[in-house]
Parts: sequence; structure tokens; C-alpha cells
Amino acid sequence: MEPMRILAVDDDPVFLLLLEHILSDIGYSDLHCVGSGAEALARLRDRTQRFDCLLLDIDMPEMTGIELCRRIRALPDYRDTPILMITAMKTLQYVEGAFRAGANDYVHKPVDELEIRTRLRMVGDLLDERRRRASVESRISTDFGLPNVVVSFDEPFAINEVGSTIEYLALENYALTLGRLRLFGHTVVSFKVTNAESIFFATDGIGYVDTMANVAAAIDGALKSFNHLIAFAGRGEFVAMISQRCSLETATVQDSIDSALERYARLYDALGIPMPRVCVGETQHAGFFSRTSVKQLIRDARESARRAMAVR
Repeated sequence: MEPMRILAVDDDPVFLLLLEHILSDIGYSDLHCVGSGAEALARLRDRTQRFDCLLLDIDMPEMTGIELCRRIRALPDYRDTPILMITAMKTLQYVEGAFRAGANDYVHKPVDELEIRTRLRMVGDLLDERRRRASVESRISTDFGLPNVVVSFDEPFAINEVGSTIEYLALENYALTLGRLRLFGHTVVSFKVTNAESIFFATDGIGYVDTMANVAAAIDGALKSFNHLIAFAGRGEFVAMISQRCSLETATVQDSIDSALERYARLYDALGIPMPRVCVGETQHAGFFSRTSVKQLIRDARESARRAMAVR
């Protein structure tokens, strides 16, 4: 794992000193600290500096961490840079707002050394994988003179064109941040593109990502009456978390998605790409007294969509 250059943003200088001490103890010595969103943006716009990971507080004067996160995501150089919120704000309004603005993870203050070590190790693994993909894409571009996006059929990737979509890992982290009580009040549902593998082999990386983005937009439209977040999970599967306990009318959602995708029929036909077909799984809920984990809840939702595919 390569060394990680980190920028921390917090208006509390005492906390920044504490954070510097904790990160130094666990092997992250290349830490840079600023006290406001404006200072952070000035650093990030300076192309002589490049940061691998950003740690943001939420409750700051003049510009909140959530607004800062949103502005950072608008910077081309930091569109995909891992962002961790480190904050004392625990209410659902702030948690969901942070993930919707583009945060990848959410850590509560006071910072636990083991927890921050685990989260930063995950960030390091993510960065290593992205560097590997960027190297492959660069090599293909050099060899053939064509732009290319390297994606795996099995692995998740980010879809940035649809407002309610976040990365799959971020969706898992969001659910973990909720805790059992708030997770009980949420609904999880999965969607399966039944012919995703055919689409994957019929086009290149850019075409496949664009097609999955169209599916994400159709799902987003079908869930527009609910407050929700969507992530692409790989293998043509999407997972949505709805911030209320509900049972969807599966047939109505299915019809809405089919109608939205039908608008692209001529385009897919002209490009020789199969028209995406989507199945909707049954809604899943965490039991109040059950020990169902977040990962198991999401697995159950994805399995339900696969079963729906088998009988369609």
C-alpha cells in the first residue's frame, strides 16, 4: 500500500492536534490540516498539491462539511477521492446529507484509534485498486489511441450522473452508520438487469457504464416518491435504501422502470446493444430484535432480485 497524503478540515485546532497524534501513531504521517472550508478549497485547487484522502468535520461556521463535500465533488481532480466525515453530528439528517453529498464514510467523534485505522486501511485498498485500473486504462489508451474505461462485470463501480446514486461501499457504510434502531426504520430493495452480461460483452467499458447509468436513472425515477439512495453493486445489480419502512408495489415500480428504459430503445438498437431488462426484488427489512447484519440484509435483497429474474 502506497503512502497516503491526507487533508483534514476542522475548525477545532485541539481536535486537529489530537487527530495528528492518532494518525501518526498508526502510520499516517503525511497529514495536512486546515481550519475552514475556504482554506480547504484553496488547497485543493492548487495543482502543485494532491491529496489522496480527505477528512471533513460537518459542524463548521460559514461552510459546513456537507457543503464542502459537495463543492469538492465538483472539482474534477477530486471527483472520486475518498472522503471521510469525522464529526460529532449523529442525526439521520446529517448522516444522509453527507453520503448524498458524496462522502464515502462517516466516523463519529471522539475518534477511536482502532476504528480510524480500519477505515483508513479500507481507503488504502480502494486507492490501490483505482491506481491499478488507471494504469490499465492508460496503457490501453497509449497502445490504441482510444479512451477506455476498465470495468469488471462482477465488481461495483461509481455512477455519478444520477443524483441519488452513491458508491456501493458508501451505501454499506451508510447503513452501518445508522445503527440497529434507525436501520429498523429503513427499507432495502434490489434490482437486477437480467441481460447485464450480454450488454457487458456487446459494448466497451464506456458503453456498459452509460447503460447502467440509464438503468440507475430509471430506478431513481421509479422511487421518486421516497427519500432513497441507490448504489450499483456489480453483476448488473442495484441496491436501494429507502429511509422509511414500507412495502413497494413491485408491479408499479417495474412498469415505471420499463417505461423509462423504453425511451432508449432506438438508441440501443442503433448501437447494437441489448435493451436492458430489469427485475425488481421484494422489499427487505431489519427486525428490531434480530441480529441480521447490514451485509446479510443487502445479500437478502440481492437474492430476492435474482429469484425474480428466474421466474420472469
